[in-house]
Amino acid sequence: MPKAQKQVSMTDKKIPYEKIWKIIRSQGARVHFIGAFGVSMRSLIKLTVGYNVAVSASDRTEDKACFAELKSLGVDIHIGHDATLVDGASLVVYSHAIHEDNPELARTRELAIPAVTRADYLGLLMKDYSNRIGVSGTHGKSTTTAMLDAIFTAAKTRPTVLSGSELPHGDTMREGERGVMIYEACEYKDSFLRFSPSIAIALNLELDHTDYFKDIFELRESFRRAMSHASSFALVNYDDENLNKIIPEIKTKVVTFGQRVLADYRYVITSFLPIGYEFDILKHGNKLDSFVLNAPGIYNVTNATAAIVTAIEFGIDIETIKRAVASFSGIPRRLEYIGDYHQRPVYYDYAHHPTEIAAVINAVRILTHESVTVVFKPHTYSRTKGLWEEFKHAFMLADHVILNDIYPAREAPIADITSERLAMEIGDTAIYCSDAECEYHVYNDTSGAIIIMGAGDMEYIRRVLIEH
Repeated sequence: MPKAQKQVSMTDKKIPYEKIWKIIRSQGARVHFIGAFGVSMRSLIKLTVGYNVAVSASDRTEDKACFAELKSLGVDIHIGHDATLVDGASLVVYSHAIHEDNPELARTRELAIPAVTRADYLGLLMKDYSNRIGVSGTHGKSTTTAMLDAIFTAAKTRPTVLSGSELPHGDTMREGERGVMIYEACEYKDSFLRFSPSIAIALNLELDHTDYFKDIFELRESFRRAMSHASSFALVNYDDENLNKIIPEIKTKVVTFGQRVLADYRYVITSFLPIGYEFDILKHGNKLDSFVLNAPGIYNVTNATAAIVTAIEFGIDIETIKRAVASFSGIPRRLEYIGDYHQRPVYYDYAHHPTEIAAVINAVRILTHESVTVVFKPHTYSRTKGLWEEFKHAFMLADHVILNDIYPAREAPIADITSERLAMEIGDTAIYCSDAECEYHVYNDTSGAIIIMGAGDMEYIRRVLIEH
């Protein structure tokens, strides 16, 4: 059954990549971006500035830091969407979050200006790079991308890196040379099917974007196609049951990793460090070397193994890899310790899927040996509805749960899908409240370590608890 919400981009209407390249390289060309403040769009804007074309951009709300940064690069940036902003543009790039009735997008089509989605545009730009490493998966993309950045930078390959989160050096991208591009390959709206990776990495596969994928079978097929795009090889987590089902159908060379004996590269945790792990990596049963990871969360050993194996297969020497991995301590908003609230440790995490939530709760419990309080803002109504029972079970692992209102992102409310109802169904350990009431309940009704968790805007809660 076809899904009405699948958006057809103008590149689906066969605008040749050659024509878009010609636009970008034309003297006097201007590229206009709609929805400029998303992390992925900001990175593409910066790359486009490097092609010496005029760049303009708009978004509906202001991000002051991003606004100032883009303006300093010479981008003509606007707050609010106005149809006249696209007048005179040579090419328009728009975010997946932009609706069909957006006035700038409507004007673009009225004037027959070539328009592409963010994913289409990234798929175009990566053709300028000799080696393209795409990191996909429901969980762990940003962390693995950052690990690859650390390794490839240590190996002096000067990679260009596009991340969905801040990298350890503080930016969401690293603009390097055109020998290697490392990027997050998101599955939402089949974005990663627009890309042409040399190496395609699949960390895990779970149903997440329930507003787009109707079931796990459709999602598996999307991943199969994405992995098959790899011109060199696909690196696949052999431990993941859903990925395991598609391995025989991937139409390129497949290299596997994981803890299972039959994986091409197997990792074995040999010791638990105060914050992190020591582990061995074996290839076809033969030990290659031992590695140290100074970051919490066993799931990060899986992420590190994916990055290590990619680097080994690429040809980077193991000593360089070992040093880079040992120096990696994580990225912002991924089990990030941010301070204390009345002598209680506070962690900040982007987790918004039940599997991620459960993993972070368990990691904090092991890390602190304390009870665990979660402050969570669900991300999107469709995800909350589609994974309702899974959310309930994940939160039952915490000692205390405070749920704030659902962060809608691009969506309208869905009847009966509320944080208040979710809290009631979780039971006595859960409380529903507004952001403004959050600190009162944290102070009076909870104990132990605190995790501020969610993919939405958690900045007010973070500030209130840390700057109390």
